[in-house]
Amino acid sequence: MKPWPCLEAAPPDTGPSFVAETRFQGCFATTSWPRKAVERLLPSGLRLAAGPGGSHPVVFTFGEHDQSAVLFAALRLATGAVFPELVIAVPSVRRGDGEPATFVRRVFSGEPVATWSGNVHYGFTKTLVAMEKFGNSFVVTDERGALALHATTEPTSPWERAASSALPGLAAAVTLARRPVLGCKSDGTWVSSRFEWGFEDAEVRSVRGVVSIDAPLGPGLEPRTCHAAARESFEVRGMRWRLSWPEAGA
Repeated sequence: MKPWPCLEAAPPDTGPSFVAETRFQGCFATTSWPRKAVERLLPSGLRLAAGPGGSHPVVFTFGEHDQSAVLFAALRLATGAVFPELVIAVPSVRRGDGEPATFVRRVFSGEPVATWSGNVHYGFTKTLVAMEKFGNSFVVTDERGALALHATTEPTSPWERAASSALPGLAAAVTLARRPVLGCKSDGTWVSSRFEWGFEDAEVRSVRGVVSIDAPLGPGLEPRTCHAAARESFEVRGMRWRLSWPEAGA
């Protein structure tokens, strides 16, 4: 798999104001799709950043959030919410002449408030559904209980401290987290936000796996099998995940 385009020159963190945080245990599974297939995932006005070859990454992030809290000024208000979530994202996209960003195409969540806020404030196209983890498999069902998507991963290295890890997929994720995150509301309004993935206290290990889209999930997300290579994919535990306040998309 080729390196992710337009990630090497990511700007330093500019210190956005964050509104929520969790601790995340789960997987970052990077898959490679033909560029034409990835372009079908993008709304009008968004394009893939230039990159080598005829493929482009699509990232599936799935697992469980706990230690949830709302952040307001110096206050950290614990919510007690523990919930599963799966995010389908396209890195290295551009809107107009804007800087490279990550587009959140779909999110499946097990938390009602996070689902509502993700749709109303962030344009993340979130759906409240049931999800479960069975051993090395993560299963998403739709509102009717039918299978929508499932992922199976297999570790290929032992757990190690993220702070001293040289996993290529981890380095790409750290860089990716410095980019703006774009969402598009149902009325076409663009929203920009930031993720912060804090790996200081986390542990990671590389994984390989398969993500299967088992039912139509929207334009460009028809049933298909996606392979996640160990070099670009990893499992994490104890990662701090923060989300910034939403802003009007540039």
